[in-house]
Amino acid sequence: MLSSVANRVYWLARYIERSEDTARLLLVRHNAVLDMPREVQPGWGLILDVLGAQEGFASLPGASTETNIVNYVFSERANPSSILSSLQGARENMRTTREVLPAEAFELVNSLYLRVARRASKGLPRGSRHQVLNGIVESSQQISGMLSGAMNHDSAYQFVRMGRFLERADMTTRIVDVATTTLMDEVGEEALPYQNVLWISLLQSFSAYQMYRRSVQTNVKPAEVRHFLLRSGEFPRALAFCLTEVENSMRLLPGNAPALKVVQSVSRRLKRTNCRKLRGEPLHEFLDDMQLRLQAIDRAVAETWFGLS
Repeated sequence: MLSSVANRVYWLARYIERSEDTARLLLVRHNAVLDMPREVQPGWGLILDVLGAQEGFASLPGASTETNIVNYVFSERANPSSILSSLQGARENMRTTREVLPAEAFELVNSLYLRVARRASKGLPRGSRHQVLNGIVESSQQISGMLSGAMNHDSAYQFVRMGRFLERADMTTRIVDVATTTLMDEVGEEALPYQNVLWISLLQSFSAYQMYRRSVQTNVKPAEVRHFLLRSGEFPRALAFCLTEVENSMRLLPGNAPALKVVQSVSRRLKRTNCRKLRGEPLHEFLDDMQLRLQAIDRAVAETWFGLS
């Protein structure tokens, strides 16, 4: 297949996954609003830190209020990582590669984009936030399911899978970072009575609470949650699982040696790390390092198959 087509289907999958995971990230922070007293809640600016969007947000008029930050992450077209911008990117990449994708998938993407675009003019107040964000998560999963169940599992599909799981790996590290090193480890002693609620909320944001209980068979404990979300080889949103899926797709593509070497190096780094013992600043530094390594995988994919460097 043409490298330009491979590049577009790879990125449409990343954009769809990004819209879902950004919605999950907002849900993590929104649940903290509902579960914790105002005096012990961290600021909304943490969301911008996780997405690397502080500079872009600061360039626009308006104070750093909850409403402005949520709208910037949800529907600001000037923000390339907003949910609306991600869906626009997915729709455009899908529109130009429709010959290799199920027609029904494009209809789903287009419908979700239009729904979010219409919602953008109304903002995302607390009363409707949970319903809207959950709707984006569910629709994104429906799109991914359509691609998995109605698309030839050929080279084009392997680029879809690589894009999906690499983006998911990146966003998993970001969500774990904001939830564990800020929402929990740094909110202060006043929040200690609420930490168990927050850990459960974190698992629920990944749709992981039931699977955690089945796999770990113990109460929610911070060390076990960290290990499960980063090192589980069975849960589809865990970092280790995502890296394995990226590697599996690479193995089915020609000329894969350079990219395989990079992803295997990241997997070895993760396996050598005792995630149960990491917390606070060491955990933050480890997750930052993982994000840089995931960027290296993306560059290796671009250089190996898209002719980009």
